Amino acid sequence: MTEIFEHAACEFKSHYGVGTLHVYSFGPHEEDNVLCIEVPRPDPTLDDPLVRVQSACYTAEIFRSTDCDCHEQLHTSLEAVFAEGGYVVYMICDGRGAGLLTKIRGLSLGDREGLDTHDAYQRLGVGIDPREYARVAVVLRDLGVRKLRLLTNNPRKVEGLESADIRVTRVELQIPPTADSWSYLTTKRLKMGHLLDDVMMPEHQ
Repeated sequence: MTEIFEHAACEFKSHYGVGTLHVYSFGPHEEDNVLCIEVPRPDPTLDDPLVRVQSACYTAEIFRSTDCDCHEQLHTSLEAVFAEGGYVVYMICDGRGAGLLTKIRGLSLGDREGLDTHDAYQRLGVGIDPREYARVAVVLRDLGVRKLRLLTNNPRKVEGLESADIRVTRVELQIPPTADSWSYLTTKRLKMGHLLDDVMMPEHQ
């Protein structure tokens, strides 16, 4: 379902600054909600605002796990968007859209058998990245965004928004790897097509 079910907005104050927090509901379930922080731009006539589209990673964003760069990507994106204005769109879909239970099962396979996240999802019979961006496009269009600069390393996000007739210029969002996250980032680069630099694993963390 890609029609807006309900919409609510309020002033949003955070450690990053002040903006407007939107909640777009596309159905009765919590995961049907899409959040969007809108930060005013100094020059609102510019038609290509900075945008970050992020899907939930509760293990990193809440509990600060060290095996991925999701928390750092969100933090860096919020700093950038609050600095120059734009939008952070947040999808409530953990595990790259496969769900939190599948994600933890995949991580468990990694612990037991040494599988990376790509191969673990294949073993579980789940799409490697089943996220869809139609709802994100609906949110952006409702906010008047038809052209944007997208903070991402994932070409699927670019393609997903471009397929909804939104013009996208990619802005890289690379986070220096740690000894714990290097394997995950290498998997994204080699097996999932993410546009990341090939870097050596840090010797010490």
